[in-house]
Amino acid sequence: MRKWIADNEVIVMLVALAAISALVYLPLVNRLGYYYDDWYLMYSARAYGSEAFIDIFSVDRPARALVMIPAYTLFGENPLYYNLSAYAFRLISAMAFLWTLRMLFPRQQNAAFLASVIFLIYPGFLSQTNGIDYQSHLLGLAAAHLSIALTVKAVLTDRLAARALLYALSVLSGLLYLSQMEWYIGFEIFRWAGVFLLSSCMGGTLLQKAGRTIRSAFPTLAVPGIFLVWRLFFFQSERGATDVNLQLEQVRLYPVQIIYRWAVQVLQDLFDVFLSAWAIPLSQLKGYIQVWGGALAFLLAGLLVFFLYLYKDQEERNAPSQGFMREAMIFGLFVAAGGLLPIAMVNREVSFPAFSRYSLVSSAGVAVFVSAFLMGIKQGLFRNGLAALLVVVSVLTHHANAVKAAQQTAATNNFWWQVSWRVPQFEKNATLIAGYPGVPLEEDYFVWGPANLIYYPDERQNERNIQPALFAAILNRDTVEKVLARERQEYRKRKTIITYTNYRNILVLTQPGVNSCVHVIDGNAPEFSYGEWDFILQVGPYSELEHALADETPHAPPTVVFGPEPVRGWCYYYQKAALARQRGEWEEVQRIGEQAFGRGFEPQDLIEWMPFLQAYAIGGDVDRLIELAPRIGSQPHIAEQACRILVSTEGIAEPVLEEATSLYCAGQ
Repeated sequence: MRKWIADNEVIVMLVALAAISALVYLPLVNRLGYYYDDWYLMYSARAYGSEAFIDIFSVDRPARALVMIPAYTLFGENPLYYNLSAYAFRLISAMAFLWTLRMLFPRQQNAAFLASVIFLIYPGFLSQTNGIDYQSHLLGLAAAHLSIALTVKAVLTDRLAARALLYALSVLSGLLYLSQMEWYIGFEIFRWAGVFLLSSCMGGTLLQKAGRTIRSAFPTLAVPGIFLVWRLFFFQSERGATDVNLQLEQVRLYPVQIIYRWAVQVLQDLFDVFLSAWAIPLSQLKGYIQVWGGALAFLLAGLLVFFLYLYKDQEERNAPSQGFMREAMIFGLFVAAGGLLPIAMVNREVSFPAFSRYSLVSSAGVAVFVSAFLMGIKQGLFRNGLAALLVVVSVLTHHANAVKAAQQTAATNNFWWQVSWRVPQFEKNATLIAGYPGVPLEEDYFVWGPANLIYYPDERQNERNIQPALFAAILNRDTVEKVLARERQEYRKRKTIITYTNYRNILVLTQPGVNSCVHVIDGNAPEFSYGEWDFILQVGPYSELEHALADETPHAPPTVVFGPEPVRGWCYYYQKAALARQRGEWEEVQRIGEQAFGRGFEPQDLIEWMPFLQAYAIGGDVDRLIELAPRIGSQPHIAEQACRILVSTEGIAEPVLEEATSLYCAGQ
């Protein structure tokens, strides 16, 4: 077996990378949905066509549209295809990285393979689950590593025609990756460090090595050259973070301070990508680890150790020298620092999980450094144990990250399915304020994106700019203050997308916890769960139920985005009862209640008894009022609201109202 593996070394390594990546990234891929910027990207493409990407990306990275337009043409709105594509690009980048290392370190194939595995499952990058928005990032990653591998191959090729072709392909793929992310320019450090490594094998002074390096690969200077000329002299970014001229102006004004700040930031980020990446993300995600994820992590760690064992004879023949260790570790450190410098230059930093993407370029250097360090350990058992530990940490991190993403997708989808059961249509130009359980809502389009995809998916409000039919406000202190102050309409333009948030025109949607249903708050008679968010309690009285149009044609969420309709349990009946209550159909509320209770469904959140409580009171069903009184009274917060709502409900006969008051208002 060892002989067959040795004879088919490249194929075995590529298959191993494919198997490892599939087991790490694909188990939950069909349960991943839309996240973050996906919402406004996919809404815009749905309503305005894929050409909308041209306008959206024109403000900072116009070439991203050249990736997203064909991707949308191929994949449509289905997040599964984008995530599979993102996975493929991640795998291709690792294979190209392996190719590069095998050429740079031809006698250290074990080290090259180990570095490729570490790079492939590096735990510092946590956006693999965000396949739509990160399509460009991961395509750029694959193109960058392919470009570097082609450059190294060209340097090692003697035939002029073959070398010219390799350089041409290297330049093209290099321009492709830089067109996607300007801060990927740190890959050029990797390219030239690799060529310098090859040139160093011929000996000579540092100046001679540098000269040979430039002569060997000077055609690839076209990659940063063409990009920088375009970026500096022809393109004007509308975002400060991607405006090169703005950053250079800071250097001109405060050169010493800015360069010092860059140096300090790079050092801090080096600590993060080399050490924190193996600890912080896992500590943040440990609550999502499942048993099967742990089993998978130890399985892959065992397979890696077994693979290294199979190449033990080769390793002993080509034992890593001190020279290789020193050379590879310096190379890795240099590549990692080079990948971080452009990040520092635009005043960004590596942090987990929000800015984990900034570790992506430097992760190649980290992988080389760590691999060289491990291969330099003479004690095989200790070395393999450390390698296995790194694999376990990486696999657990990505497993937990995927579980978290899948759970957030499920929570988001469930929320909007419930909203669709409850609200047939929203009034155009309404401003929604929403709270999801377990899903951070950091931007307004996290709410208006899904709302518009359900209720106004093809609506074009503005032919010149992208403008959704429904708006949203983030649930935070600033929004609360603006609602309480009754502030007027607020204009906002983000990447050619125009919104008009109106703090006098709000409707509050809230799901306080996983055991609660979605509640559409009526500010005239607000009902709040015991565990409701403080911000919802403050803005709830200003929620205008008339923005939920009860008599319009219902809108079902598109299953390609929101998944299939959930099982119709208690929340389905609660939403239908709440809708019937809004229409004043009290007999229908009772009928829905009897259906639900007859099937064994009851609320876990006591505030969800309110539509039925009112229906029983109006219908004169005193027995049910008496039956429910002990349950409602078990939570004084809910009992107080029941008293207030029943007293203010019109249509209750006087004897029934007196009985209800004695049952629910005693002690209030």
